[in-house]
Amino acid sequence: MTEYSRGSGFGRFVLIIILLLIVAVAGVWYYNRTHVVTAGDQVGKAVDALPAVVSKAADEATDKDNIDKVGDALKDTGHAASSALSKTGKAASSAVSETSADVKAAADKHDGDKH
Repeated sequence: MTEYSRGSGFGRFVLIIILLLIVAVAGVWYYNRTHVVTAGDQVGKAVDALPAVVSKAADEATDKDNIDKVGDALKDTGHAASSALSKTGKAASSAVSETSADVKAAADKHDGDKH
């Protein structure tokens, strides 16, 4: 006699996934059916919250600690830019000096070959 099995493990897995999807879709549908929110409601909430957000942003923008932090960051950025510019200038000057010396040596060699 052969034993009757109720399906493979993969088949059960697919069935469980399908059932879970059906339950999830039904739950979302039921929630949305009972909680109707229009675009106007969403815009209204955003408009109502706007004064508080603007006030908070204004408070943060005028906060002395924040202003001091911004000032310090700008100073640090200025120092870093100045340092980088100075290093770039030194490197460029060095490269020009080396190139000038090479050109002069080549010209001197060329003049020496003529005589």
